[in-house]
Amino acid sequence: MAFENPSPGAVVRGFLAAATLVFALAGFLGDDARWFAASGAFGAMWVGWDFLTAQLFDPLGSWFSRLWAGGAGAGRDAANLRPTLDDTVRLLESHLRPGVARSVVVQAAIRLEEIYRTIKDDPVRAREVIARARELVPDADELKRYK
Repeated sequence: MAFENPSPGAVVRGFLAAATLVFALAGFLGDDARWFAASGAFGAMWVGWDFLTAQLFDPLGSWFSRLWAGGAGAGRDAANLRPTLDDTVRLLESHLRPGVARSVVVQAAIRLEEIYRTIKDDPVRAREVIARARELVPDADELKRYK
């Protein structure tokens, strides 16, 4: 049951609801406008509490709990942020041009050769990548192990 172990928010909500009803009843029985004003004030606090809970406390609590669990950035669109294999190939291909740092050219060529040889199963393209890198960086010791 809900009354066995209520949350702190439910206790506050229940208190505000009860106060609204008690002061409204006192206004009817006591024939004094101040009771109605108190009832209206508690009713406004009740609505404000519900609004704050739904719009601020619950979202922040969910965010903190995801942050604590290590999944703060793992929303439903997080998978769309990861680059695909084709994105990676395009990025690495863009590094195989004159004017790029020697280490970037060498690392891009090694990664591309591995992708073309193992994943895309295209040894001809893998050899072309290494040949293009050797044209850009002919003295690279890292590329000497490739035929």
